[in-house]
Amino acid sequence: MPLRLSITSDYDTAKESAKAVVSSGGLVVYPTDTLYGIGCDATSEKAVEKVYSVKKREGKKPLSIIVANFEMLRKYCDVPHAHGKILHELLPGPYTFVLQLKKPLPVSETLSVGVRVPEHHFMRQVAKELGVPIVSTSANLSGEKGAAELTGVNPEIAGAADLVLDGGKCKYAQGSTVIDLVQMKVLRKGAVREGDTIVFAPLDDLSPHADARGDRIEFG
Repeated sequence: MPLRLSITSDYDTAKESAKAVVSSGGLVVYPTDTLYGIGCDATSEKAVEKVYSVKKREGKKPLSIIVANFEMLRKYCDVPHAHGKILHELLPGPYTFVLQLKKPLPVSETLSVGVRVPEHHFMRQVAKELGVPIVSTSANLSGEKGAAELTGVNPEIAGAADLVLDGGKCKYAQGSTVIDLVQMKVLRKGAVREGDTIVFAPLDDLSPHADARGDRIEFG
């Protein structure tokens, strides 16, 4: 049986336990601002393989990562000036941005990855103190609906984790909006913070792969 802890009632113990599990190659079920996730050290091939196995995820569909802050984001990803402006305006937030990796990570067979800096601070702090990004994928079996509360997490997923953290109901209670800044298009409409607007820079300033269908997308 995995260790179960409450972030609200025992924050320090929960954080130290999460750090210990992640640094030893284990799996953690944790809350975010959007849905509950299951994650591990995103730089550990063995730990990442566990996530694929637990979720019964066919093939090698890329897994997203949580980074602690912009310093860590820039350490692992290329961030052109035009993209940086968008990221600084919208993060932390309920968004996943697909960016180009500077070097391969086991979460993706390509040199691109979905990156999150969620509003929920807990796993960002774990990532910061360990100095590594954390896998960020919904705590469900592949193809199943994600969970906004711990009680909705599939028992098979929770049972396979080394640590399960209860943080109450997730703020947005739906998946993140996924925005591909490599191809300049929205891949999935999900959670959106009220009032947020995304304005892409003129296409001439972006990568040669920029989407020619338009240079402005607004949310909110």
